[in-house]
Amino acid sequence: MENCQFCEFEDQQAVIYTDELCFAAISRKPINKYHVMVIPKVHHENFVDLSDDLAAHIFIVAKKLSYAVRKACHPAAIMHVSDDEVSKKGYNLVSHYKFHLIPRFEDDNIVIDYHREEDPGIEDRARFAAEIRAEM
Repeated sequence: MENCQFCEFEDQQAVIYTDELCFAAISRKPINKYHVMVIPKVHHENFVDLSDDLAAHIFIVAKKLSYAVRKACHPAAIMHVSDDEVSKKGYNLVSHYKFHLIPRFEDDNIVIDYHREEDPGIEDRARFAAEIRAEM
């Protein structure tokens, strides 16, 4: 796709891995050092747009890279994150699907504040489950 930073990726020195379906590179706007993105070579905006084979392949590559990141930088944890920007309000900096591997280190000052609601109860959870099942 024209004007897509990932379709026209130029920072080859930052590439860690490449094959016929995807490549992985260190993020230009990292959340933390050693932040890796696994990116399909064909333009897709959302996870749900990927073929099953491509989605599986990206996860297998991410698994291998996650092991390499552990050995390379010895993090306390690694976050594996992917966002589909359903609302199109600019949450993603680049509208091209990517799967992030973000090493976490003690005292890295990254704050993830998941505002957790109280358990809505089994009736509501069962209703939510039924609504999602109905859409499958």
